[in-house]
Amino acid sequence: MTPALFDWFATRSILEWVAFSLLGNGVIFAISVWLCDWLGKRYPSRPLFAARHPLSKQDARLAGVAVLLNSAVAVVGWWLWRAGWITITHPAWWRTILDVGIFLLLMDFAMYISHRIAHDPWFYTKIHATHHTHQSTNPISLFVLSPFEVLGFGALMISVLVVVPLSGAAILIYLFLNVLFGTLGHAGVEPFPRSWSKWILVRQIGTSTFHAEHHLQPRTNYGFYTVVWDRLFGTLHPRYDAVLAGKFEP
Repeated sequence: MTPALFDWFATRSILEWVAFSLLGNGVIFAISVWLCDWLGKRYPSRPLFAARHPLSKQDARLAGVAVLLNSAVAVVGWWLWRAGWITITHPAWWRTILDVGIFLLLMDFAMYISHRIAHDPWFYTKIHATHHTHQSTNPISLFVLSPFEVLGFGALMISVLVVVPLSGAAILIYLFLNVLFGTLGHAGVEPFPRSWSKWILVRQIGTSTFHAEHHLQPRTNYGFYTVVWDRLFGTLHPRYDAVLAGKFEP
């Protein structure tokens, strides 16, 4: 199925791919906003903030620009693939699973480093502070970013794809997980049961609590998909594990 899908991608014209990218990113935005809102209503007793950040017209404009720029990144990635700069494979299922892990870890490390750089005073005031206007979150917080930050993430992802040949299915799975983690990170509630915090592997995952603490304490919790790099480099919020277990309030 996946090879046929990528064959279809390869036979699109540039105008068809632009339209497909705009439609696809619009749908992704709508699903993310819906899921974020649904989680807030589904788990009202597990809030991570005193109140949601209010919606504003400026934030809506920034989110709209983010959707357009994400679409542009998809077009650039497609063009580089068609031009032979990006290699997409269709291996056995086990290699696809391995590729998902490789892609997640590479991007997680790259995003951890770039996120720490984004908190340098110069970059923070000019770029990343836009996202941190949301000290608490709301359903569109994931998309409230400086245009430079949106393009920076896209460039980071494309750079990894240019350097590392990956399974087509793994790329699609990664894109799904990326939106899922981003949505959970900005949901404003913790949907995972407290009991899961007893599992050592779960404690390495970037939960809703993990990213909420970053919005509350911006000098901690720089990772995205995992907390591994924060543990390793000493930037994990000191009470994160206890908060996740329900021993302290966020």
